[in-house]
Formats: sequence, structure tokens, C-alpha cells
Amino acid sequence: MANDNPLILAINCGSSSIKFAVYQEPGQLVAKGKVDHIASDRSAIILQVPKALSEPVKAGDIDEASAAIVAFLDKTDLLNAIIAVGHRIVHGLSRTEPVLISDTVFSEIKENKILAPIHMTAALAMLNSLRKALPQALHVACFDTAFHNGLPELARTIPLPAALTRKGIVRYGFHGLSCTYLLGALQEKAGEKIASGRLIIAHLGNGASMTAVKNMKSIDTTMGFTPEGGLMMGTRPGDLDPGILTYLMRSEEMKLPEVEKLIQSESGLFGVSGTSPDMGELLKFYKTDPRARLAVDLFCYQAQKALCSLCGPLGGLDALVFSGGIGENFPEIRAKICHGLGFLGISIDEKTNLENAFEISGTVGTVRVYVIRTDEEAVIAEQTKAVVDNAN
Repeated sequence: MANDNPLILAINCGSSSIKFAVYQEPGQLVAKGKVDHIASDRSAIILQVPKALSEPVKAGDIDEASAAIVAFLDKTDLLNAIIAVGHRIVHGLSRTEPVLISDTVFSEIKENKILAPIHMTAALAMLNSLRKALPQALHVACFDTAFHNGLPELARTIPLPAALTRKGIVRYGFHGLSCTYLLGALQEKAGEKIASGRLIIAHLGNGASMTAVKNMKSIDTTMGFTPEGGLMMGTRPGDLDPGILTYLMRSEEMKLPEVEKLIQSESGLFGVSGTSPDMGELLKFYKTDPRARLAVDLFCYQAQKALCSLCGPLGGLDALVFSGGIGENFPEIRAKICHGLGFLGISIDEKTNLENAFEISGTVGTVRVYVIRTDEEAVIAEQTKAVVDNAN
């Protein structure tokens, strides 16, 4: 796999895995993989390109997962050819463009860690590790929040005192790198007319959100000030009555770390089922385990409600895009979410849905329904190259 040409490394730290991809140029993929099941006895490095493989690695925490990626890149003679690394940074706060990571930017990212601790802790650990392993490379921050920068005031404002709004407590929205990729893919495959219409992008995975897009711009989204808000997720509850938290702090004497643990890692699919945050695992026991069935049905019910609510700001709906680990891979979840939405013009075809086809629209609906496999790493690489080219 040796390559003398300069390479770009894209790093995508999620809430349960670290994805990585190496590009010779944006669009020219050299290697792609991930370290999955971090902090479990199932930790493995899984390679998709240039050939499929899976092998166990020691990844008891983010530092060990990072070391596994660095060791893989070194073993395959890619490490020394990397001239730039693009990092997915979940919360950019006021940042609206990708940027070279200077000491000042690094300090900003550290300060913002409290806004998305699950993702940002991993991103910082990966950034530290790769800065040491690749001191000659330029490092670029690519912000997940940037896509939603132009949210209308009504969508952006959280009903709190104006003094808090002025301090930046507003709706930021997330999964922006995914939305960027999906819009481009939709434009390429379905045409500009569809991509420029009234869309809902359903990025459903361990982290889940929906975004209303009109004229290729975000006009509303389910996640808010932090990635804990919005839809029910793998281990996060999504939108929550704030009175529940004050009640728990009073009646159960829960402290801040306990509350954070509750809303970051003990709720959502895992909390309701009591067994797993993994949709695939829960579907295996859907018919035999009432708690697994409740978790799955609640996820779909809340997704359906969110989908309907976003149609208001859009003034209707022309297309629905499913993506993310759940949205891409589980036809039964897509079917449950779309069931009963004929009044919106949504219907899906059973056969194409089961095949995870690109278009799964039914014959009676007016809304086009698509399934697109997202590729945040491709967007990270593209944004990184643009920043590096500008710096040079």
C-alpha cells in the first residue's frame, strides 16, 4: 500500500467509534476503515478499502483506539506520506468555516468540550495523538455545526432570557458534515430540482437528528445547543422535560456527574430496553422482549413526530432522505417511521425498501423517499484540502 504521493487523512470521532479515511485527493480513496466497539471486549479495527478485513485490537479507551489507527497507518506505509489531517469537530460554537488548528483554535476546542463531551473528548485525544505522530502535517478542524450557521432566527432562538441568548445559548444543530455530503449525493443522483426542493434529512444512528432543508440550506433541525437534544438516540434521551432533571437532583439527590451520565450514556435505546443501544440487537429480540420492542417502537414514534413537525417550517415536503447507521441499514425502521404518513404524500415500496435501494418511494406518494449512505470523511477531506490549498 506504499504511496509516495501526498495524502490527506480524515478523522471522524463518533460517540462509539473512530472512522478514518486516507485520500490522495478528495475523491481518490486510498484506505478507509474504523476502530469499532471502543472500551469493550469486541474492539476491532475494521478495514473497508483497499480490502475488507477485521482484526481485534486493544482499544480500551480513545487513546488506545488512536494508537491502533496510527499503528495501522505506519504498518501500511501511509503515515509518512500524510501532509494534512482533517478532524471532525462536533461543536464549533461561533465557527462557521473549517480552519487550520493553531494553538488558539486548539484552546477553543478544549473550552467547547463541555458542550459535547462524548464526541469532543475523543476528538481531542485523537488530535493530540496525531499531532505527535504527524508533527509535519497541517491539522484542520471541520465543524459539524457549520452547516446550520444560517438558521432563521425563529429556529435558532431557544426560549430563554435574552441575556443567555447573547451568550450563545442558541440552537446550533449537528450532523452538518453528513448533511453536506447527502445534499451533494442527492443532487448528483436525483437532480438539482429535487435537491433544491423541500427536504428532510434523517440522519439516524447511535446519534440521531433530522434537518429541514430548503433551497440547499438548513432552516430547522432537531438537535439544539448540544448533541443531547432532539430525537431519542442510542444512549441519549433527546428532548427532555427540564423539570425531570431538577426533580432528580432534588428528590434523588443526583449530582451533576450523575445527571451527565444519565443523559449521555444511560438513556435512549439502551435505557428503555435495559439491554443494548444497538438497533440491530434490539430488532433480533423485538418479538420476544417487551422492553426491546418498546425501545424500537418509541424510537420510530419519536422520529415520526419529528418528521411531521419539520414539514411546517418547510411548507410541505418534496423528498425524504434516510441515512446514518440505522437509516441506511434497517428497512423495518424506515417502514415504521413512514407508516401512516400518506397524508403527507409519503409512501414506500416494500421491495426496494427491503433492498436498501437508492429510491424506495411508493407508487401512490408524492414525496420521493431515498436511502443514501453518508460519507462524512469525504467532506472532511474536501474541506481540509481547501484550507491547506488556501494556506499555501
